[in-house]
Amino acid sequence: MNRTVNRLTTIAGLACAGALSMTTLVQAQQVYPTVDAKLKPTADAFYTSPTSGELAAEVPGNVLRYRALPAASLGTSLKEGWQVMYRSTNTKNQPVAMVTTVLIPKAAPATGRKLLSYQSFYDSLTLDCSPSGQATSNTLLEKTFFQSALNKGYIVTMADYEGLESQWIVAKNSGQGVLDGIRATLRFSNSGLNALTPVGMLGYSGGGFATAWAAELAAGYAPELKIIGAAQGGLPVNPINVAKKVDGGFWAGAYLGAVVGLSRAYPELKVEDYATPEGIVAIKDIGTRCLTGSPNLLTAYAYKKGSDLLKDPNFLNLPEMQAINRENTMGQNTPKIPLQIFQSIGDQVMPIADVDSLAAYYCANNATLEYKPVAGTDHVLGAMGLSGGLTYLLNRFDGKVAPNNCK
Repeated sequence: MNRTVNRLTTIAGLACAGALSMTTLVQAQQVYPTVDAKLKPTADAFYTSPTSGELAAEVPGNVLRYRALPAASLGTSLKEGWQVMYRSTNTKNQPVAMVTTVLIPKAAPATGRKLLSYQSFYDSLTLDCSPSGQATSNTLLEKTFFQSALNKGYIVTMADYEGLESQWIVAKNSGQGVLDGIRATLRFSNSGLNALTPVGMLGYSGGGFATAWAAELAAGYAPELKIIGAAQGGLPVNPINVAKKVDGGFWAGAYLGAVVGLSRAYPELKVEDYATPEGIVAIKDIGTRCLTGSPNLLTAYAYKKGSDLLKDPNFLNLPEMQAINRENTMGQNTPKIPLQIFQSIGDQVMPIADVDSLAAYYCANNATLEYKPVAGTDHVLGAMGLSGGLTYLLNRFDGKVAPNNCK
């Protein structure tokens, strides 16, 4: 009799604990009013991070708050759209908050939904150029690259993977931000998804960087995700090699912006200490700009040289810069998922030799890889490869055998 009572008491206790856990989770998912499209993200309280203590109490990928996108920003193919803030982990292994945009099309089936994680090439040092901000203001030109997925009924999630501090070109912060954005979308009650939902990842340039790092980190950081494949192109495999290639050219802003972005993730790199007086002014200004929006980084710093703004002409070769670069250079883990890499041979920003080496590393470590070097294009036109990348992923969703041209 006593054993029966004890057993019933234990079961009741576990049920209460489970109920309390569920209640806590629901309470953490605060509902905010619909997005005010007139507010820029830098002036919007939704983007204010919870405290470090509040973040530490959540597991990676947990939803913290969410709100609906205004009807005017949805377009004809969408049933609803949401901004979701979630808990992630930065390069220093500290809990941080990030935001993803979840788009649910009218064509989405009631059950058996599939998820495309699209990584924007927003390359920004300000939240105002973030995918979530651009989706609200209808300035996100990249929607053309995943519109056909929406038309087929796929849910799309689009993380602000640089985080609330706009840490541009930071490997773990970006890759883990993507993976936790996927987790958050699966856990978001309005998405109609669950832990068994198949996921594909797609991105180009800065978005390719985030996609590639998510693929490299997935097995160790988020092994439970059912990722069917990743397609990425325009890859900045080695950030310092990219900086050296663009220094003094039209794309020079990418070098200077990357230095500022990395310094936000590595506060021990006090970049102002290395700057000339002109450089100190430029660093502050660069921190308000982005590559694909306004105020624009490329046009403001085209044809500038690092030596114009930094005291040491060998700044990129300094031991502290080389150490940071090693942490943010691809090819540290071989993804366990099928991959496609598409890369312009004539890319004026990303060294093709670095991408060749990355593909060779993956192949040598038994990756399933379709590597597609493309002639006759540059970095801008190379983005057209996203169409083929999406087709690659749709074939993986359909269960077709992944191509592999590793020799």
